Amino acid sequence: MGIFANFMDTLIGLVGNGFVMIASDTSNARSVLRFKSDADKVMELDSHKLMGFGGEPGDYLQFCEYIQKNIALNGFRTGYKMSTHAAARFTRHELATALRQGPYMTNLLIGGVDADSGPALYWIDYLGNMQQMNIAAHGYGSYFTLSILDRYWVPNLNETQATEIIAKCLAEMKTRFLIGTPNFSVKIVDKDGVRKVALPVPA
Repeated sequence: MGIFANFMDTLIGLVGNGFVMIASDTSNARSVLRFKSDADKVMELDSHKLMGFGGEPGDYLQFCEYIQKNIALNGFRTGYKMSTHAAARFTRHELATALRQGPYMTNLLIGGVDADSGPALYWIDYLGNMQQMNIAAHGYGSYFTLSILDRYWVPNLNETQATEIIAKCLAEMKTRFLIGTPNFSVKIVDKDGVRKVALPVPA
């Protein structure tokens, strides 16, 4: 069930002009049963970083809270905020270290905006693989959305264009995907911090 559950959650991310947008479904399910439809699977790591997660609920909740608290602890100890790249590398290292001890069945998207290097998005899977990307997706939903992201993403997207691309991805999933994921949460991080955004209503 563990590896199968790793692909049930859908995560979608993209980089725009000065921001990163991450969308996730809000379903919490096991086997054929949905427990809730309002789960928030996009966590604020700090004021300018987001982490979207999916997989086994126990694993992703424990692991992501561990990462969030350790990033905060590092800031208290050093007086400096981790860059997005440093936070992603730390997260990947912790996943890889746990792989042969007690692996966490969770897939992640980490996005953030740094003052010196701008927006960045990192794709990380439960095996500890990591790659910086402009578009990214996890789960079975990625089978339906990656081609749309590849087709419509261009450098320096504005927020309106980004939300329209995410909306296209969700419309495709609604049409093609056997498993129903009716609700999604979309968050954006830019130089002003983190906020939720609403998707355009389909025509």
